[in-house]
Amino acid sequence: MIDAGKLRERVTVQSASGSTNNLGETVLTWSNFATVWASVEGVSAREALVAGQQDVSLTHKVRLRYLAGLTQSMRFRWRNRTLDIISLLEHNNRSEHEAICTESP
Repeated sequence: MIDAGKLRERVTVQSASGSTNNLGETVLTWSNFATVWASVEGVSAREALVAGQQDVSLTHKVRLRYLAGLTQSMRFRWRNRTLDIISLLEHNNRSEHEAICTESP
């Protein structure tokens, strides 16, 4: 069970859906699935020089109480930042989720 005092951050879980525009192109849109309390921790920051450009990859660990329907294809919005879920784990007999995320630009 997660200590309630550690769930200090308000995050919005978003799910993707595709719609078609006037040109027949599929446009990806995000809609809010749930807003929950979570713990968000920075895990690592990695910089690499790729093709003469600096690339920064930030990784976060997000822990929250178990949320039915949460999948790896969803994302989190936190402090005007977007965290894409890379890995999603269930702990303690479905009492909590732990997600490893990368931050989108």
